[in-house]
Amino acid sequence: MKHHIIKKISAIIFSATFVATVFAGCSSNNSQPVSSAAAEKSELSVASSESTSQPTTTKIFSTVKGDIEIPVNPQKIVSDFYLGEFLALDIKPIIASDYALNNPFLSDLVSGIQPLNTTSAETSLEMITAAQPDLIVTLKEEDYDTYSKIAPTVLIPYGAYSEDELFLYIGEMLGKKEDAQKYLDTFNAKALAAKPEIQSIVGEQTVSIVEVWPKELYVMGSHFGRGGMILYDLWQLKAPEKIQKPMVDEAGVYEVVSLETLPEYAGDFIAYGVLADTDSAYLEDSNIWQGLPSVKNAKIMPYEQVAFMHSDPISLNKQLEIYIDFFRKFK
Repeated sequence: MKHHIIKKISAIIFSATFVATVFAGCSSNNSQPVSSAAAEKSELSVASSESTSQPTTTKIFSTVKGDIEIPVNPQKIVSDFYLGEFLALDIKPIIASDYALNNPFLSDLVSGIQPLNTTSAETSLEMITAAQPDLIVTLKEEDYDTYSKIAPTVLIPYGAYSEDELFLYIGEMLGKKEDAQKYLDTFNAKALAAKPEIQSIVGEQTVSIVEVWPKELYVMGSHFGRGGMILYDLWQLKAPEKIQKPMVDEAGVYEVVSLETLPEYAGDFIAYGVLADTDSAYLEDSNIWQGLPSVKNAKIMPYEQVAFMHSDPISLNKQLEIYIDFFRKFK
């Protein structure tokens, strides 16, 4: 899931042309006055200076689709998936997805951003075209060719980069890589400062992430949001073996498990989410759930699924605070 990011920047070369007019006269047909030649030379110098001093407006940016030309300072960005990464860098797209706009952790930052009309592919395309964006960022490869006809388009497939790599990549795209690195440095310092305390509280106990969907139970590791990278990568807490090896040590994303096998995946602590409008009674009222040590010992941390499914920098900061507050209850 880790990819190297290569970026190349080139400048647009400007040139100026000058056409000289030769004056003819009765007494002198092979020269022009010195003052006239000097004036024209001065004008040419000014024109050349003005031309070469114009700011570069585009750059070449490396993407999974190859090198493409994008604006140096895009003003009208459309993003059909990623949002928190832009907002963390004080960049506000003009259009974003409902998926991202509905994230409670971003609610104070999204005023003025229009939700993408996803009634159909046609309505989405019509809305984006009418907005006349100068940059489109998409998650979906199937839309890449269509979007590229509207504006320069950067495809960023889900899972192509780690959380940190993704943020730095978008920062580079926007000319704000240093700002992105500073943001990450602050976040990582905050998380690592709490690490000894959290590790002393948890000790050898295990931590798992369990999420309820209609008639399905999901378990996740460190690669699928929910603050998993905080728990397992930054704090190096241990998950039950059924989760640790495939979904933390390796690249597994999640597993769907049965109610009967849930105890094999349930840690001593459980971060627990429920998909919106899902009746979780089939789990919570079961003898299996009620018999879990984490439930008996009240070591369950309910989380808001619509917020914790995101892993942008702003959401991770909020998740970090919630996890710290939760574990501190068991000091």
